[in-house]
Amino acid sequence: MNDRDSNLLFEMLEPPPGGVQRLGVRIARDRRRRARNRRFAIAGVGMAALAALVLMIGSHARKSPSIILPGVESDLLAIRAGLVEPPTEVVSIPPALRREFAVQRIPTSDDRVVFYLVGRR
Repeated sequence: MNDRDSNLLFEMLEPPPGGVQRLGVRIARDRRRRARNRRFAIAGVGMAALAALVLMIGSHARKSPSIILPGVESDLLAIRAGLVEPPTEVVSIPPALRREFAVQRIPTSDDRVVFYLVGRR
């Protein structure tokens, strides 16, 4: 098959008027649209994260203080530094929470088992 036969098989099409220029304009327009959509998506994710943070902070402020781990990190540092005596019991309530919570040790038949009843007054 020679070059002349291939011209018969495929019709030569001319690009539309302004084809390459219009293609460049369309690509630039699509690029701007994608950039705008990306900015909206980033802003939306940021707003959602901010809303979640506000809700978490708000719900944390309304919760009652934890009786299990109130300020454990600072207590451990204070004990390690020798500023505070270590607690004599396994479970203890910080002085600030003693009006609100109570702990009672329950005796068991095995000295290796320690059981505490913790309640809110």
